[in-house]
Amino acid sequence: MSGVTKVNIVRVSTMIANLCQKMKGHPALFALLWMAVLISLLCMTFDLSWQTNDDVTMSMIAHGYGIVAYGSPNLVFSNVLWGHLVRAIPSIYGVLGYSIATLGTLLVIGWATLYFLIRLGVGYIASSLAVTLLLFTPTLFPQFTVNAGLLTVSAILGWQVYARLGGLGNLLVACLLAFFGYLIRDTEFLLVLGVALPLLPWRELVKRRQMQVAFLLLGAAIATASVLDHWSYSTPEWQHFKEFNSVRLPFTDYGAGEHIKQHPEILARHGYSLNDVDLISHWFFVDTQMFDTKPLNAMLAELSQFPMQEGSVQSGFESIKKLSSPVLLPVLLSALLLLVLMPRWPVALTLLLCLAAIFTMGFMGRPGIFRVYVPLLSLLLVAPLMFGKNKEGKWQWMPASLLLVASFGCGYLIMPLAFQANYLVLQINKHIVAFPPEPVVVWGDSFRYDYAFPLLANDSDARHIRIYGLNSFTHAPFSVANLEQMEGRGLLKGLRSTTGILIVALPSEFELLRNYCGEHMWGQLRQDIVYQATPITIKRVWCDVGEINAK
Repeated sequence: MSGVTKVNIVRVSTMIANLCQKMKGHPALFALLWMAVLISLLCMTFDLSWQTNDDVTMSMIAHGYGIVAYGSPNLVFSNVLWGHLVRAIPSIYGVLGYSIATLGTLLVIGWATLYFLIRLGVGYIASSLAVTLLLFTPTLFPQFTVNAGLLTVSAILGWQVYARLGGLGNLLVACLLAFFGYLIRDTEFLLVLGVALPLLPWRELVKRRQMQVAFLLLGAAIATASVLDHWSYSTPEWQHFKEFNSVRLPFTDYGAGEHIKQHPEILARHGYSLNDVDLISHWFFVDTQMFDTKPLNAMLAELSQFPMQEGSVQSGFESIKKLSSPVLLPVLLSALLLLVLMPRWPVALTLLLCLAAIFTMGFMGRPGIFRVYVPLLSLLLVAPLMFGKNKEGKWQWMPASLLLVASFGCGYLIMPLAFQANYLVLQINKHIVAFPPEPVVVWGDSFRYDYAFPLLANDSDARHIRIYGLNSFTHAPFSVANLEQMEGRGLLKGLRSTTGILIVALPSEFELLRNYCGEHMWGQLRQDIVYQATPITIKRVWCDVGEINAK
């Protein structure tokens, strides 16, 4: 190495060291730059993929493509105010407003969490490692429920900063974080807030008038947003969807169908077959005679008369066991070890409440919902740092060392998944041109929207495909499925015709459709392959009902 090169390296190192030293006096700026660099590096290294189809679906609703015929702020899963906000954000180089809002939310979460941890005395290194560990996976695989929970975690940190150090700005930022957490996913906001009750600064809330006023204003803002959201769905066109949605939730999300199948006398009383229940549980809502809210509600009411469904307790414990999933382990183990290093009763009580909440979710029929778990584990990770004072001497580097090892472990486990997702994104986008201009029925998760439309997708041609979705939005006023039904081109009519329907579905779903064709149309399911590739297979199917039934 030449002398000039050595001199340049020394100069650059000195400049970086001086910059870091200056940054120590400006924690807000340091936090912003750290998160901007982290998110930028991840965006440049990976093609960020959504964690589930939910975010892509809401992006479709907001911007009017894919499963919907026109755009709307009524995102259903998020508050209508959030829908208006993401629709107001202009696209940048073809990247849609929903994606920009998601990245902006992640940046704000990282900035606020890092800033508040530094202000609480955790230290720049440990705080930076903690936030990197928390935001690494949610940035590679964004999900709106995770973002809502992490915003709430940041708000709790902000309230602690205000309680200890004051500063009206800290209080205002914390309340805004909580409010946006509510807008993005109200149930996750309430869950994280409920689990975090032991961590809230109750004494300061009783003593300080500013904090009381801020909490009252936050409550008023949340109540107003809730009323506006309720009002936006009060029109007649949404009434059918709301009735349908209240009935389908127990079947699609909480496993009611499996419990009903254990009671054939209930099925017989209401004229449903096992295949009918499986169809409803797997998002087949297009047959309004089968998906009739009156008999379905009656079956659910009869089911509720049984004191406890078989396997509910086991499902609760299974929900807790899911915490041992490799993708959750780095954060979980770090949280537990930090609690051992810096034990505090409020943190231990929060851990118990967290386990109780996770058990309850499993008991109700929804074990292993990782997007719900992540914010709870993130709360458990920052809680010891929020309260604990690290031991002096040789132990003072333990939290930072622990978080460093956990960050490397998280990267080791998650990056292969990110590379695999990037490969699938390339494969699906290569074949998405195979979609014809006519609507294609997509059943449930048989087609991965999250890979077809990744976070930073800017291909406007791909957004021209029309999807007749068999999902929770089948009966939404803006859906392609609802429009096709209203114009006399519904799925059932297509099945009865000789031209059939174009469909993407799993083999198990084709089997359900085959049984449906026999039970309800007294025919045989026929199918031809229209397009076949590794990630996408489009078939044309019809129910051969013969001449008499066809007439």
